[in-house]
Amino acid sequence: MTVSKTVKTVAAPALDAVKQIEEAVAVHAESLENVVKAGAEVATKNVDKAITYTKEQVNAAVKAGSEALKGYEGLVEFNKANIEAIVKSSNIVARGTQELSKVVASLAQQSIDGSVAAGKALIGAKTLQEVIDLSSSLAKANFDRIFAEGSRLGQLSSKIASDAFAPLSQRVEAAVQTLKKAA
Repeated sequence: MTVSKTVKTVAAPALDAVKQIEEAVAVHAESLENVVKAGAEVATKNVDKAITYTKEQVNAAVKAGSEALKGYEGLVEFNKANIEAIVKSSNIVARGTQELSKVVASLAQQSIDGSVAAGKALIGAKTLQEVIDLSSSLAKANFDRIFAEGSRLGQLSSKIASDAFAPLSQRVEAAVQTLKKAA
């Protein structure tokens, strides 16, 4: 019987410990359940708020879209005029680029011809002083020609840019006037 008393003496505290653990687990389970419920309630409220906000935004967008469609015809005409201005501007740039290309090709041909003539003149020089004088005068002539032609190309490029920008500038002015009327 000593063994059975010892078992009862040892088993009683173990059973008490098990009971305490079970109670603690139950309390924690209940706490966890409350936290989960509270989180679910908050999440549900936030989802409801988000749905309400989204509905409001959709309604506002539908209203704005309806108002925008009223001005759609005017917008189409305005955009058509914008596209026409872009096409006109692009044509001006294309013609200007073609003209610039012709000028550059002409300058290249003149340069080649001048180089051939300069080469012949240098070959025909009889003294070193003649070669130096010819080289010096050719260099000065080339510099003067480059400066003059560069200025000409700059003016031509500027004119092309100005002409190409004119139709776009007119459309910007039309847009500003339209916005002033709307305001």
